[in-house]
Amino acid sequence: MRTTGPMVVAVGGLLLFGCNKPTPATADSAAVSSTSTATFDETAARAQILGADSAFQRALETKHVDSLMVYYDPDVVSMGANDKPVKGTTDVRAAYDKAVKANNRNLSFKSGGVNFSNDHTMAWDHGTYTGTSDGPGGKPVTHSGSFMNVWKNVGGKWFIVAEIGT
Repeated sequence: MRTTGPMVVAVGGLLLFGCNKPTPATADSAAVSSTSTATFDETAARAQILGADSAFQRALETKHVDSLMVYYDPDVVSMGANDKPVKGTTDVRAAYDKAVKANNRNLSFKSGGVNFSNDHTMAWDHGTYTGTSDGPGGKPVTHSGSFMNVWKNVGGKWFIVAEIGT
């Protein structure tokens, strides 16, 4: 996997923090039963995802790959720009091992929001990023692009099941 691909994937996983926009109601969301809606605290769920994202960013910046991996579902699919899909935590771990060696810095993120499925079992976020890493010969290379992360709710805890960066 090329250095830029893992960087895109790594950055994509970080971009949730700072977003605290409520998801607008739609005709589909009105169809969710009041019992289901009453027991799901969207504000708390969003805070949990944003907290995980903040911790994820700190782990990436401090090059603690093991700390990154706690946010992934075992069957995760990760797709970086110009790279083949990476499946499962073993291969995602290997991609992050490469990514942290690229000396990522100057990361900047803009999240487009956190949204939830009507049944509250899934969440997704999207946005843009920029950052710098060491390219060939140590020359700084600036990266920018877009991302999307998909999260699954397992017993009240959120795990990344899919991520893509462009």
